[in-house]
Amino acid sequence: MLSGNLNLSRFRNGFAYPQVLKPDTKNLNISSSLVELFANSVNRKRFEIEEEIKAFYIEKVNPKIVQGFARILFNRCEFSHANDSDPVLNREKIFSVSASYWKDSASPGISIDRHKISILQKANIKSRSAAEETEVWLFGDVLSNQKVVEFREISAEDLVHRFNIEQVQGLLLHAQSLEFKIKTNHDAAFRQVFQMLKFFQLMYEVRDAEKEWLTIRIDGPASILENARSYGLEIANFFPAILLLTIPWTLSATLKIPGRHRRFTLELTDGNPYRTFYRERGVWKNEKIEQLVRRFNDKYPDQYDANIENQLIPLRNNRFLIPDLIIRNQEDINQLIMVEWIQYVSDAKIQWLKKVAVELPDNYVFAVKGKKEKFAQLEKKLRKNLLLFTKELTAPALLKKLKEF
Repeated sequence: MLSGNLNLSRFRNGFAYPQVLKPDTKNLNISSSLVELFANSVNRKRFEIEEEIKAFYIEKVNPKIVQGFARILFNRCEFSHANDSDPVLNREKIFSVSASYWKDSASPGISIDRHKISILQKANIKSRSAAEETEVWLFGDVLSNQKVVEFREISAEDLVHRFNIEQVQGLLLHAQSLEFKIKTNHDAAFRQVFQMLKFFQLMYEVRDAEKEWLTIRIDGPASILENARSYGLEIANFFPAILLLTIPWTLSATLKIPGRHRRFTLELTDGNPYRTFYRERGVWKNEKIEQLVRRFNDKYPDQYDANIENQLIPLRNNRFLIPDLIIRNQEDINQLIMVEWIQYVSDAKIQWLKKVAVELPDNYVFAVKGKKEKFAQLEKKLRKNLLLFTKELTAPALLKKLKEF
C-alpha cells in the first residue's frame, strides 16, 4: 500500500482527496516500461533494478509516481538470498578469524588476494567460484543484494489502477473510524457485505436502518487494544472488496494523518473511478477459519465434525450475529455450538458483546484471545458463551467447549 511519502493525496478544507491517475498514453507508457523492466529482471539484484528505475524520472512526471509504480512491482517479486549460505554466520566467522589472522599470522609481502584466501580457509568458508563477489557470501542478506527469483506479471493498465487503489489504502491505514452505508433492497449483496466484514475480521456495529439504507460503523485501528497495525491492513484490504458490490454504497472515513494536526474526512461512493484487482467470489471464507476447521476434522474424524458457517442471525436494534463455524457431535444431533472467532478487540466491541449477551442463542460461543483477568467482566456476563484462549484457538479447546453444552 502506498503510504508515507508515496501517498500523493491532497488535503483541503478538512477533506482528503486521493491521487487518481488516468490510464492515458503518458501513464501507460511509463507503467508499461516499468513492467517490462521487472519482467526481464529475474536473477538480477534489487539494487541493479533500482539503478535502472532512476532512468524513468522524466520531465513533467512526478518521480513519486514512478517510485509508487516501482513499489507495487517490487511487491510482486519473490526474492532470495544471493547465495545459499548464512551471511550472518559468515560475517561472524570472518570478522573473528580476520582479527586473529592479522594479529598473529599475517605475513608481510603477501598479496591481498592471498590474505583473503587464507582468512576464508581458516573460517572454513569457501567461495563457490573464483568469480563470486565478496558481497555475495558476506552480505547476501542485505536487501539490495537479494535477487529476483520470480515476478508475477501485471498489465500496464492494471498497474495504473492498482496505483490508484493503493493511494486510497494508504489513507485508510490511518482511519480512526469508518461509516459504510449500503442499500438494503438486494438480499444477496446485503449478505455479501457482512461476509466481507467477517472475512477481513473488522469490528463493526449496525447503527441505523433508514428506509432503504443501512449504516455500518467500523472501528478504526486507533481503537484496537492489540495489533492495531495488522487491523489497519485489514481495513485497507476491505476497500478493493467493496468495489465488487453492485449496489449503491457510500464510505466516509475519519483520518488522523501523522504529522498533521487536524483530522480529515475521506468520502467515496459507488460512482468512483477505481477498478478493483479482487476477483468475484461466491462466498468470502477466511483462511484462518478454514485452517481451523481442517485441523479439527483431522484430529476428530469420527465422532465430531466442524464446518464453516455464514448464516446471518438477526438480533434486536439492527444487530447481527455471523458465526464462523459450527462444531457438532455426529452421534448426538442436539449437541452443537456455533462459534464466532473475534480476532480483534476494542472497548466498543466489548460493550457490544455485553449488550447482546441476553439475546444469544444458548449454543452460541464467542472465541476471544486474552487472559481471564483482562476479560473477567465479560466472562461474568457471557458465562459459557465465551471461550477465552491465550495463544491460539485450537481443536481441543473447541471440543472442550462443545462438551459444556
